[in-house]
Amino acid sequence: MKPVYRLLLLLLLAACQARTGQDAIPTLITLPAATTTPETTPTAASRLPTLPPTWTPSPPPTLPATATTAATPTANTPQGTVFFIFNGDSIARLMPNGGMEDLIHVGGAPADLSAAPDGSLLAYTAQGSGSAREVFVSSPDGTYTQQVSCLGFARVLKPAWSFDSRMLAFAASQTSDGPLGIYMADIAGSGQCPAGNNQRQVAQLEDNQLDAIAWSPAGDWLFFTHGALSAASVTDGTVYLDWIPATGYGPNRSPAHSPVEDTLVYLKSERNSRTGQVGGTVFTVSTGTIAKQPQELRGVQLLARRLQFSRDGRFLLVATERDIWVQDEKTGSSLPVVEGSKFDPQPVFSPDAAVIAFVDGGRDRLTVPQVFVVSRTGGSPTQITFHQEGTISDLVWLAR
Repeated sequence: MKPVYRLLLLLLLAACQARTGQDAIPTLITLPAATTTPETTPTAASRLPTLPPTWTPSPPPTLPATATTAATPTANTPQGTVFFIFNGDSIARLMPNGGMEDLIHVGGAPADLSAAPDGSLLAYTAQGSGSAREVFVSSPDGTYTQQVSCLGFARVLKPAWSFDSRMLAFAASQTSDGPLGIYMADIAGSGQCPAGNNQRQVAQLEDNQLDAIAWSPAGDWLFFTHGALSAASVTDGTVYLDWIPATGYGPNRSPAHSPVEDTLVYLKSERNSRTGQVGGTVFTVSTGTIAKQPQELRGVQLLARRLQFSRDGRFLLVATERDIWVQDEKTGSSLPVVEGSKFDPQPVFSPDAAVIAFVDGGRDRLTVPQVFVVSRTGGSPTQITFHQEGTISDLVWLAR
């Protein structure tokens, strides 16, 4: 079956689902002819309690028509699965060779998609009971979904996984513009939240904005950027607000902790004296002595927007507004991989860090965002989606 007909079938299935009126999140939408790859076998988590009946999904979105020039699957396909939020109202999964694309969740306005380091689950925020937003987790095939938080707040954002994939940290406020608190909860026991999964507040901010949260590898510290870069102990409740203050040119952003060293990287806003541009310069600080005055180590000014370590800590992915760089932490060298993307590239490493998925304009439709893959060492990117409209955000790459 041609890809365009497969997606027309997907639209018909989604429309039928919208007419059922069932008060439950849709599960996996299967296109039998889409791929010969077997469905992902549900993990043990899929046998746990499902989403509470308070879920109130939005009308299903429209996945855009796909051009007939779809990517051809190859034998050396990178491992794992790419996921993203499509049009702000559904979660799509995509084989990294372009051989299959479908929706695993529809409705609920999902946001802030993130992947568990062990590849077992996705986390995101979505509509909960009434007007509340909550944190949810889902299996990669969408057959298991569980609400994790139970705050009942109007605003919940930025769920971040611990390195052992057992806990989530997130920010929340009772009102849509109120000051944010930093919270955490275990994945196990989420069905009996808050006591069952040890949901608790770690810190309270005066700010109503938060950029990102990062864990230490041991799971004993949280680092978060809210203008300043702050740190909070999850074991004894010690909080160092404004641990590293913001400069006069803008906020600190995108904290990312090395998985193998006591090293935290982040972006400090600086001004390029030659061009006048303001952007993020990569800085490094040791987290081995948090109680002491931090000694910042300044890196190259790339006007960066986000950072991501590879799973082994060897490589650092640096994204600017339009470019992608890879820094080898062993040699200290940096390599431009993508230059001049038509959109915010939102790059993510494959599980083995050999390949990068990112967003750019389509070859035939430059104004429509598409997903591409490219080798970590550069080269010619391969387009793996062929949408004719729609938005793509929150790219993540699960190991399974």
